[in-house]
Amino acid sequence: MIAYLGVVPEHRGHGYVDGLLAEGTRTLAAEDVPRNRAATDLGNVPMAKAFARAGYVNFERAINMAW
Repeated sequence: MIAYLGVVPEHRGHGYVDGLLAEGTRTLAAEDVPRNRAATDLGNVPMAKAFARAGYVNFERAINMAW
């Protein structure tokens, strides 16, 4: 799984996330990972759009609450 992916603020907006996500996805596929899933906060619209561009399908939403 790709546990964390980020682009520092001064480099955002240049499409780097697409290459990073594609490379991570290719790496997992090369290792014959049967299922690759990813998650982001609902408010992180740029990351959600990056997942969609990479072909990830939005199949579920989760709410995590802490006391």
